[in-house]
Amino acid sequence: MSSMLRVSPLLLTVSLISLGAPAWGEDGRQWDVARARAMQSHDLSVHQSVDRWQQLVANDRMGFSAYASFLLTYPGYPREEKIRGFAEKALLSESPDPSTVIAFFDRYPPLTSEAAGRYATALAAVRRFDARDKAVAAWRGGSLTPNAEATLLSLYRDVLTPADHDARMNALLWQGETQQAERQISFVSGAKRNVFMERLALLQGSAPGSLGLSLPSHVASDPGYVYNRAVQARRSGNLPGEITLLANRPLLSEPVLDPEKWVKELLTAARGASTESAVKIASSIDDAFAPGTDISQMSYRLRDDYTSLVWLGGTKALWEQQDPRRAAPLFYRYGAAAQTPGTRSKGFYWAGRALAKAGDTAEANRYFEMAAQYPQYFYGQLSLERLKRPIPNLDTSPKAVPTKAERKAFMERPIVDAVRDVARDGDWRTAVQFFREIADQAETEADHVLVADLAQEIGRRDLAVILGQSAHEDGFGEFGEISYPLIPTPPGTNWTMVHALTRQESQFAQNAMSHAGARGLMQLMPATAREQAGKMGLGYSLSDLTNDATYNIRLGDGYFGRMMDYYGGATPLAVAAYNAGPGNVNKWLRANGDPRTGAVDWIDWIERIPIYETKNYVQRVLENAVVYEEIYPDKSNYRGPNKLTHLMPGKRQPG
Repeated sequence: MSSMLRVSPLLLTVSLISLGAPAWGEDGRQWDVARARAMQSHDLSVHQSVDRWQQLVANDRMGFSAYASFLLTYPGYPREEKIRGFAEKALLSESPDPSTVIAFFDRYPPLTSEAAGRYATALAAVRRFDARDKAVAAWRGGSLTPNAEATLLSLYRDVLTPADHDARMNALLWQGETQQAERQISFVSGAKRNVFMERLALLQGSAPGSLGLSLPSHVASDPGYVYNRAVQARRSGNLPGEITLLANRPLLSEPVLDPEKWVKELLTAARGASTESAVKIASSIDDAFAPGTDISQMSYRLRDDYTSLVWLGGTKALWEQQDPRRAAPLFYRYGAAAQTPGTRSKGFYWAGRALAKAGDTAEANRYFEMAAQYPQYFYGQLSLERLKRPIPNLDTSPKAVPTKAERKAFMERPIVDAVRDVARDGDWRTAVQFFREIADQAETEADHVLVADLAQEIGRRDLAVILGQSAHEDGFGEFGEISYPLIPTPPGTNWTMVHALTRQESQFAQNAMSHAGARGLMQLMPATAREQAGKMGLGYSLSDLTNDATYNIRLGDGYFGRMMDYYGGATPLAVAAYNAGPGNVNKWLRANGDPRTGAVDWIDWIERIPIYETKNYVQRVLENAVVYEEIYPDKSNYRGPNKLTHLMPGKRQPG
């Protein structure tokens, strides 16, 4: 159909987000009006690009040119790093002309040392000015294809220094490349040869010291040596030996070359260690990084393992050793290493709670202050209660107004039209990937406003939710109004919990479908929906779970109401049961105590939920409930203080 039906932000001189009433209408119906309008617009070429993207991310055997040409034509589509990885893998078995290789890597720098080697040899072939520097960097990076290794060595043998050769040897040993390391050993400096030979032997499975080499005393603090020795112990079945090594090692002499592998190894050892050894391993983690390193800006895999390790150490110190002062620094590191506000506030809250238990009220409050900077989130709300403060105004909109130039540049990005396309298509999982990508690419407050405007233009509440989460992660907290959208709710339903649950379940995507088969706004499994429909005297329709929003909400609300009745009005238990089933919740009550009776603290009980998805789900839904009632007080059934604690019957003190 004609693109004239599209409402383009280019035509707007004032941002949509700054014009609407809260959540864009009294009951959110404007979202549905906008989506119906957006469904009338269609661009075949954009749709074909999305189809091509789906093919490329699902197949690693399509050839270098297929991946490279797509990336150069459609920069900014989701999972770009994965497609780049496929391109680099394809390049290992292909020989495109140097200009093609250079054009790609000039735009997308190599991810792997092998790709860096191909880039360097291509630059050398055309004698570009930076060929030598790229060659040296590739050599120091470690693993290379046999051809690249031979080419770089023949061209730059006289340029490469002993330090360059030592750096490559170190990288190869971290990478586990034994054959290349065997060739490289002849080039290393005499001062480091014995240590490198010992590390290579360890990597090949030999016992420590089996070569009978004389090693310097400082080798015990060499990160590469410690890592290779730890891995050798674990692989030989000597996990206790690895634990002893890592729990009692001296400070490292320098930052580790591969922090992802190092932290993963520490986490593996700590999980199998005694309480004391686990706490010691976790507490020693930071010497792996240069002073001032911001872990929160490092890779997801590293952050995930780092936070898992310090959380493990912190909880063992607090819950098993009853040593809150030892636990607090670990909880602080957990929060400081995270990117998401929910995780940051969690770490800071628990650091404060540990010090409160130690009797250090002033220092505890300092950490609660840090957590309270995130009032939309579970632990931020608890921290405000600890500080005896009300939740600040969350009914906010950003102040930034994008310029015409910013709006024009935004509209010219390929991903913007792609977002419009996936928003009208039926594949929800694809749409979510594009929504997350365009939100993650926003850097300034104005960037986030442009994405918010796009969400309203295409009528996608889920993009608005995702945008709000991204804005909060980037430090822009004024997107409360749009990121907690409204949806029409049938009479007699629990308005607060319908919104709180739906925001977490589907982010208000009516066509959402999970891998497990849950459907629609409130993510009902077909069997549960059929049972609930029978109890409510309604007919059952599988298609209506995604086609009829009112039907889905009635069934979801009805099932949640049953769980509330079953658990005597204990909202956290009902929420947990909505996610994991009452059978699991009952099992956890038997294992960990019943927080309704005061036998265990509510917050401890929630944190001890063994299924991470459910633990996170409970916290997110409860925080959503508080925020919705703060933004829409006329919908709230409780207008007193400590709204989060109010949802936890029997909780002895706020926060």
